[in-house]
Amino acid sequence: MAEEAHAKVIDKVVQDALDKAKIAETDLSAVAVTIGPGLSLCLRVGVQKARNLAGRFTKPIVGVHHMEAHALVARLVKQELEFPFLVLLISGGHNLLILARDLGQYVQLGTTIDDAIGEAYDKTAKWLGLDMRRSGGPAIEELAREGDPESVKFSTPMKQHKDCNFSYAGLKTQVRLAIESKKM
Repeated sequence: MAEEAHAKVIDKVVQDALDKAKIAETDLSAVAVTIGPGLSLCLRVGVQKARNLAGRFTKPIVGVHHMEAHALVARLVKQELEFPFLVLLISGGHNLLILARDLGQYVQLGTTIDDAIGEAYDKTAKWLGLDMRRSGGPAIEELAREGDPESVKFSTPMKQHKDCNFSYAGLKTQVRLAIESKKM
């Protein structure tokens, strides 16, 4: 689903970027593209678009670290944001807490040690038989608006740990057991 969603919008996203920059494809000196880490199916859509664009105009391709690109978007949105700053990256497969000291200088403070939150959302939505066309997170959020926040109590994951790592495997298990016990 994610690959299909990326493929549907890639041409428009590239054209919007060119339009905002007030340049044409022929004005490019190089083509930058995120190359990893991440969902290879989604990244492949961008890489294919970059190859086609660079090939058409004989331009070099510049690979950009996917997570670094996400981290630095904050500086595009808030141009007054100065180094150092903290970055919390949450995606379907990764949770990272990073201290961004400068361009290319990052200290990983925490990471996913088993299941990321996106996987926990997707599994929970699947177990509940929810509509997965937009992915688990939005489906669960929609259902949660109708629910009773006091109906099920969960323990806080990794409460006893004194680090900045993330784990959602235990919470995922708690959710599965709650679904089974309440026959949802």
